Amino acid sequence: MDSVNNVAEKCAGLLLLGMIVTISVSVFARLLYTYTGIPFSAPWAEEIARYMMVGSVFIGGAVAAYHLRLIGVDVFISLVPERLARWLRLLSHVLTLALALLLVWKSIRLIELGLKQWSPAMEMPMAYVYSLMAAGCLLMCANTLTNAVKELLNVESPQRESAEMEEAMEIKNSVEGAL
Repeated sequence: MDSVNNVAEKCAGLLLLGMIVTISVSVFARLLYTYTGIPFSAPWAEEIARYMMVGSVFIGGAVAAYHLRLIGVDVFISLVPERLARWLRLLSHVLTLALALLLVWKSIRLIELGLKQWSPAMEMPMAYVYSLMAAGCLLMCANTLTNAVKELLNVESPQRESAEMEEAMEIKNSVEGAL
């Protein structure tokens, strides 16, 4: 799963980069028209940027699920004994898996509808956009199932602290060192 998620992470990054480039093209076209009067526009830019954002959100969400970085309230888990905390984490994985499966089912229905629906500016089937949702949710299912199995087998997974927490700990240590 590590190699699959590395590829997915790179895809999400490329989608974000593509979104930045297309929005930049759109802004440049508007500036060119505003300041020179040259009739140049890129009506497709906002549309494709929106679709790239959808892809980066769903694929990035799947990668976040693999790295246990989805939003959650950890304060309750830290207050209970480890045995109960383990079962709460497993319940969390099961609920996340249920949501991801529901999204896969709904995205398949959207793909069916998208075969008959075309995007306004680019005139491409909307099924392509909806397939990004399905791919991200399928990967999220696989990643969540992997984490649930690790929790069941009691395999230690590296719990990385957030960047904010690491920065706060560095500040705390430097203040304690100064005192």
